[in-house]
Amino acid sequence: NLQMAAKDLCENLLSKVKSSNLNCVVRETPYRVCIKVRKSFVTTTNNQNHDLELQLNDEIGNNLQNNYDKLKSSYDDLMNKYNDLVKDFEEMKTKMKKENSEKNKLIDRMMKKKYKV
Repeated sequence: NLQMAAKDLCENLLSKVKSSNLNCVVRETPYRVCIKVRKSFVTTTNNQNHDLELQLNDEIGNNLQNNYDKLKSSYDDLMNKYNDLVKDFEEMKTKMKKENSEKNKLIDRMMKKKYKV
């Protein structure tokens, strides 16, 4: 139901804004919400500011860790593909050397028969 999804999303947004300590004014009616946000924090004690700073640092750290994990996974996938390609290349190279050697032997035999060397 789209109305329930919109209501849940709005409630989630309001919860985040209200708990963020941003300097804001929220006006709600049963049909709409109006949020005015200033680019400042509500005046709080130093302890609250410190807690907020720690929370923000934790979020940033978690985001960085998630990004690192994704990049590491992508890097590992690329390295596995690269190693597979190197292995395939080496196998093809060995196969081609063997085939060339066999062709050269056949050519030598044919030349010996033709010229009876």
